[in-house]
Amino acid sequence: MLAVDTLILGGGLTGLSAAYHLDKQAATTGTLRAGNWLLVEKDARLGGLTRTEVIDGYHFDHTGHWLHLRYPEMKQFVADVMGDAMQQVVRKSRIWSHGALTHFPFQQNLHGLPLAVVHECVQAAIEAALAGAKGELPPVNDFRQFCLQQFGKGITERFMVPYNTKLWGCPPEEITADWCSRFLPKPNLAQIVAGAIGLVDDQAGYNASFIYPRQGGIETFAKAIISKLPAAKVRCNARPLAIDLEQKTATLSDGSVVQWQRLLSSVPLPDLFEVLSPVPEGLRQTIKLLRCTSLRYMNYGIARTGVLDDIQWLYIPEAHYPFYRIGSFSNAVASLAPVGKSSLYVEVAANCTDSDADVKLAVRQFLRDHGWLDTDAQIEVEQVRHIRYGYVVFDRNYFGVRADLLAFLDQAGVASRGRYGGWVYSSMEDAMWEGYRFAQAAVTAS
Repeated sequence: MLAVDTLILGGGLTGLSAAYHLDKQAATTGTLRAGNWLLVEKDARLGGLTRTEVIDGYHFDHTGHWLHLRYPEMKQFVADVMGDAMQQVVRKSRIWSHGALTHFPFQQNLHGLPLAVVHECVQAAIEAALAGAKGELPPVNDFRQFCLQQFGKGITERFMVPYNTKLWGCPPEEITADWCSRFLPKPNLAQIVAGAIGLVDDQAGYNASFIYPRQGGIETFAKAIISKLPAAKVRCNARPLAIDLEQKTATLSDGSVVQWQRLLSSVPLPDLFEVLSPVPEGLRQTIKLLRCTSLRYMNYGIARTGVLDDIQWLYIPEAHYPFYRIGSFSNAVASLAPVGKSSLYVEVAANCTDSDADVKLAVRQFLRDHGWLDTDAQIEVEQVRHIRYGYVVFDRNYFGVRADLLAFLDQAGVASRGRYGGWVYSSMEDAMWEGYRFAQAAVTAS
């Protein structure tokens, strides 16, 4: 039996950040226990969803993985592992809606839409603002009500409801607004009116710019972290078969047993609870209430330039399209496609029941309609991919269920973190930050 102070389950950004910072703390503080860790990853290589697939010279991440940093510690972390291998990119995103190509975000850039739509959206935004000023706002129970109060009926029904229905795979009435605190731009009335008359502001929101590796795709960043980790402390092709919370042992699929003092897991909560014992039966029933979409997306390699013009990603809210977003890796970073070619990803709506073949036909037609595809012969890569866990659904059960599960794990010495370990809507930096914070707390505890 191997004994470690810290067992890390999952080699995505949360686990990699924790391992890196545990070693760093051990080196700088002399706290030897901090460096006594083992990272276990079920797949053959580390990185989690921070991976890049290379096909015939085209580079494809698992859809858009653009890195936004706000914490000084994370900026330093990236600088330490990447040096000058990152570049900064200014966002160029657009929306295709009502037959018009407009700037993102929709609620702040109505100019260019049909005049009747602009009038409807502005009038409703004014009415919503007046109601708010008078204090005539009922309690908000769901995302649709939140949008009605924030933006008015026009923007809500023209964009917020159709787009988010495609994203989450369920009506916005089933989702709370708590997920969107920093992710959804919330312009005031003056900004909405300014955008309606053509004073464009397409730099609103948390992701107005981002950083990304100059070469090799987002996995270059994961590989840079991995290169700093001792190979002897990393074990791939191994997953937990059983975790005994009383004995603090983990039996792995490679036949080994690991004794741990503290455990960091970024394993999706439902998968983690499948291997835990003992667990109260009530919690095993509770976990069935967690909801998460799966993600179907497509990679496209197209032998021509100018696909999506210079747009890096395009939002498509209308229900008759089976996809909700199309992005171009190579429009953000040219090295992600061979010279003279374009690499794209297409995210299929979670509520879409169309076959892969039908979605492919719809994508091709959409690209042709916009002059971004001349003939099907230009398509050199067209492949469908599936991710089991996509977007965590913030329904009415969410907060109580999540709190009960995480409280139980904390009491057992298990820190469940990351997007699916913590069961949250979050960014890559959030995952890195949670790994860093875990390492800081572990050193303090030592």
